[in-house]
Amino acid sequence: MDIVEKARELMYEQTQKNKAPAWRLTELAIEKGKELAEKYNEDSRLILTSLYLAHTVFDRIWAGEIQKAHPMLSAEFSKPYLEKWGVSTEEQQIILNSIQAHHNHVETKTKIAEIVKNAECFKFVTVEGSLIWLHELGIRQIDYLEAKDKVIKKMEQKRSLLTLEDCIKEAEINCKEIIKLFS
Repeated sequence: MDIVEKARELMYEQTQKNKAPAWRLTELAIEKGKELAEKYNEDSRLILTSLYLAHTVFDRIWAGEIQKAHPMLSAEFSKPYLEKWGVSTEEQQIILNSIQAHHNHVETKTKIAEIVKNAECFKFVTVEGSLIWLHELGIRQIDYLEAKDKVIKKMEQKRSLLTLEDCIKEAEINCKEIIKLFS
């Protein structure tokens, strides 16, 4: 079994345990990661592995301590698995930086990390991602008006982190649709 499949299985287990994030949001990031890996001719194995492992430590509490620290916590959690799976030290460094940097608190050191950050953020600047997030907030019993506000805030936050020109352009179009949908 390759590292992408192992990372996918681990993330699925952790998602069940943590009851977050919504699995379909993870899949949206994976879809965008595949697209960007091909477009920029980068190693999809490392991109997809990073995307799966980016939220292995997570919590449903909005802006809670675990959510705030999840990039570093997820990298720390993932490192022993990467070692156990026989991932080279060089590839581990790329994956761990990609996980740590996906919220912009750590500098991206490679194009792979830049792609991971953009793919991860992109899920919240799509109509589908916004609806999934709204549904997830409903499951958490967040009042509709508050949830709608959180969807828009998350969209703006993630749009501001995009750095790849094609993602920025696509997000501009998507965000107009999202705002129209929630107006």
